[in-house]
Amino acid sequence: MAGTVARMVAYITARIEGGTLKAGEQLPSTQSLMRQFALSDNAVYRGIALLKARGLVDGQQGRGVFVADRRKLITGLQRINSGIAQQGETIDHKSSTRVQAPDWVAAHLGPGECIVRVRTVNRGDAILQASQSWVHLSVADFVPEIDEPYACDPTWQAVYQDRSGYTVDVASKTVEARTTTAEDRAALGLEHDDAVLVMRSIYVTGNLVIGVGEGVYAPGHPVAIA
Repeated sequence: MAGTVARMVAYITARIEGGTLKAGEQLPSTQSLMRQFALSDNAVYRGIALLKARGLVDGQQGRGVFVADRRKLITGLQRINSGIAQQGETIDHKSSTRVQAPDWVAAHLGPGECIVRVRTVNRGDAILQASQSWVHLSVADFVPEIDEPYACDPTWQAVYQDRSGYTVDVASKTVEARTTTAEDRAALGLEHDDAVLVMRSIYVTGNLVIGVGEGVYAPGHPVAIA
């Protein structure tokens, strides 16, 4: 590979990794890259192919090349201790309500009342993920603010762990694809039926399940399972 191609790839990679080029932004045109790096068009195409192979960019037919959304599904302790939003993203808490646990949630938390927290993860105006957490009422003894529709810093699990002294673990996690429900489409702002990726996590302290989480990832945003 010619050195100038290597420099082009390194330059664009550094701009993406450093956040100067953000997910969804368009790369300069082939002509611009040819002038900037003194490359032929074929050399630029080779460099772009390398960036695509590394998952850094995506080509869109008739539009150009854009920085890929490389959002990952964060799981386990990293999820508990660092939250669900990543760099450049914001969390919009919609509600926190006491409800009767749905059957599939009651199978983990036990029957009766629980707290359901609803939120979305956004990047600008785009909704990347719609999430719900069903939380055991005992958590409110240590984290009373969980009844309020506001974020816990960094997560309600981490706050509970810190205040109670009990370790919180992820007992299980599943990732599956499904066709959107009407609730999914409303939460993600989708007009048509589509396939979405769903992650469910079960949070425990000792032998007690204290929470069940479900995140639905919007189509069109490539994700990697970490």
